[in-house]
Amino acid sequence: MIHFTPTRRLLLAGSATLALPSFRIASAQSPSRLTVALGYAPNVEMFGALYAVRAGFFAAEGLTVNAVPASTGVDQVQMVAAGRADIGIVGPEQIIAGAGRGEKFKIFAAQYQRSPVCMTARRDSGITNPSQLPGRPIAVKIPAQTFFELFMRKNGLRPDQVTVTPIGRTDVATIISGRVHAMITTFAFNEPRSIEMAGVPVNLMPLAQYGMNAQTNSYFTQERVFADPAKRDVLVRYLRAEAKAWQEYFKDPAAAAKWIIDQKFIDGLDLDQQVFLARGQADHMRSALTAERGLMWVDPAIYRETATNLQLSGVTSTVIDTDAMLSTEILERAGMPRI
Repeated sequence: MIHFTPTRRLLLAGSATLALPSFRIASAQSPSRLTVALGYAPNVEMFGALYAVRAGFFAAEGLTVNAVPASTGVDQVQMVAAGRADIGIVGPEQIIAGAGRGEKFKIFAAQYQRSPVCMTARRDSGITNPSQLPGRPIAVKIPAQTFFELFMRKNGLRPDQVTVTPIGRTDVATIISGRVHAMITTFAFNEPRSIEMAGVPVNLMPLAQYGMNAQTNSYFTQERVFADPAKRDVLVRYLRAEAKAWQEYFKDPAAAAKWIIDQKFIDGLDLDQQVFLARGQADHMRSALTAERGLMWVDPAIYRETATNLQLSGVTSTVIDTDAMLSTEILERAGMPRI
């Protein structure tokens, strides 16, 4: 079973659009309790964990999962480091930054095969690549200032070559109004949709194509937890259950989005936006590596790139050795589906 902390309302019955299987729990497995710090609010981005409980996939593996949705005050890295969460799902930047502060983590899976983070430009600005940014007004989310400065340097530009307007985390009104020509950072399947729904077509510049790739929504645990064979077995069971949920998702991402809406995990989700997210997310979860090795595979080269960028931006004093932080053992033992 699964518990959400915090939650706004009780879960409702299953959607008629996406059928839920039923089966008995294997009696040979002893019950194990896990607390998982989710990487986002309980929307379609977190479909794997949400559907796995409702379909009974966790229960079939003998797991009781306490999922903590991301919200104000939830720090996945701190929760895992303090032992308040067994598994965290978050951007690799935060995990590697934690390692730079002396924390010992192990990354064992990754939801996205490439970063969905983009710079979004109004199409009528004519901006399609970073070389066209000098002299332009740009909106920069306040928490993304360091990210923006690195993006400029990585592409041979100086931050002072543009006029910066600081904006909040959720502000799209500034670019919609035309006060700026572009904004950073955005998710490929989040803000751009909202902007276009307001009647403003956009161009996307994926940061993964401009020297800033990352495997967003990385799954990690404490190194000492990973060192325990019994706890590694639990991680295998967890990932195997979540993989079954993602297999259902890939059959029909739009149906997965509708299922999330119908469950009413949280208020205020828009079906059109969730379908857009689900379809875009599916593309970012696939790669040549997932076709060859399996869903949620980790790519050491991408983590090295992320670690290098963190050192260049001053987040870490040295380039963290991410090779030592990665393991494919759980992926291999879970038998991840090739997608």
